[in-house]
Amino acid sequence: MRDLHIAIDLGSTTGRIVVGNLQGLEVVYRFLSKRETILGTHYWDIIGIFSEIKIGLTKAFSLYGNRIASIGIDTWGVDYGLLDDHGLLVSPVFHYRDTRTNGMIEEVATLIDKDTLYGETGIALLSFNTLYQLYAHKKEHPEVFKVAKHFLDVPDILAYFLTGVMKNERTHASTTAMFNPVKKDWNWEVIDVLGFPRCLFGEIIPSGTILGPLDHVLAEEIGAPQDILVVACATHDTASAVSWIKEDAFISSGTWSLMGMNLDLPVLSHEAMINEFTNEVGADGRITFLQNIMGMWISNECIRSWGIEPNWKVLDEEAEVCSGYCGSIDPTNRIFMAPSSPFSPMDTRVKTYLLEHGFPAPKCHGEFLVAIYRGLAKVYANNVLLLEKLTGKKLETIRIVGGGSRNKLLNELTARETGKKIYTGPTEATSLGNMLYQCYACGDISTIEEGIKQISGQRISL
Repeated sequence: MRDLHIAIDLGSTTGRIVVGNLQGLEVVYRFLSKRETILGTHYWDIIGIFSEIKIGLTKAFSLYGNRIASIGIDTWGVDYGLLDDHGLLVSPVFHYRDTRTNGMIEEVATLIDKDTLYGETGIALLSFNTLYQLYAHKKEHPEVFKVAKHFLDVPDILAYFLTGVMKNERTHASTTAMFNPVKKDWNWEVIDVLGFPRCLFGEIIPSGTILGPLDHVLAEEIGAPQDILVVACATHDTASAVSWIKEDAFISSGTWSLMGMNLDLPVLSHEAMINEFTNEVGADGRITFLQNIMGMWISNECIRSWGIEPNWKVLDEEAEVCSGYCGSIDPTNRIFMAPSSPFSPMDTRVKTYLLEHGFPAPKCHGEFLVAIYRGLAKVYANNVLLLEKLTGKKLETIRIVGGGSRNKLLNELTARETGKKIYTGPTEATSLGNMLYQCYACGDISTIEEGIKQISGQRISL
């Protein structure tokens, strides 16, 4: 009986191969989402990431091969690749934190003003958006666009590597700022104004579309049956994580904290734009109205600065012991955007910020984490007020999902700062959302609502 599915869940820090269904799952393989810096430019090692995926798939099929029906991929948003007529990448895959997009917001604004762009796409004007990345790419390397024939987001590239099929899945396409959230199609007006060739942008497909069987050569390599299906789930990880949440506010807590709510219609006001809210399209076609907050990125990069293993159980216990520390940072400050490096370690940036704002210097790892978590909780509280104002809805409950939902101190600070009822979990919300649309595509459930009921029960009250 084929009652299991594989979720390839790639965050911008780590990746996981998860086997299971809506009743339970197992992480069978973890790896780092490999990035490289070459001559000062940040790239994703997309081939290295795919190699890790193959290792994880091999392990999954060795453990559960006869029970696995399908595979789905979700990843972080905004990053992309360009491929030629033969399906070869014509340039490396840039990392969204690369500095080549500095100044691109203002440069693009000379071609299409900010209010018009926001009204057309509903995407917050952030320098790492695909639109600004692609514009910088075209400006610096115009020769690439003479041979490029296909634009694919990162999960679409990886799905192509698995199947040989090139499609653009809707939830991920909606993160690009080249998509119309009302028409649910590419925003051809924006694409034309910026001079991008229309031929790059292919068919947009909804979540739950079967792309086809696994490539037969790859299936043999990883020990998989020849008829394993690859499903375009909600390929944007946030869309997967919140695909089952209907009315309440949510925080998808990971490297980024994505805070918002699911709505029937986009909010395209000037006030939404200046507060950097974004209108993405969810798995069910509704609007996922949210704000990108730096999230656990800052604490992850502090840990990298310290040169220690990320044992979150120990670190969270240290933070709880130090919960009386009064310091607080503003995690939205751009000084925390760039990766930690020997020349600018993240912990030094945090300490400098605290000293400049009149707080005592943190004396241990726990105090650094308290300052980060308290700052996050304060941003969450401010966002609740903004969400209520922008949507006209009174919020009573916040559901915190993802890895950060296990962080007891952060969740308690969030409850205290927001004054809202907090529900936490499921921790594996992204993988469950990924599997939700695989289960539907494969006929395990007759409706999405049937699957949502199973996921909704997996939460606890704080």
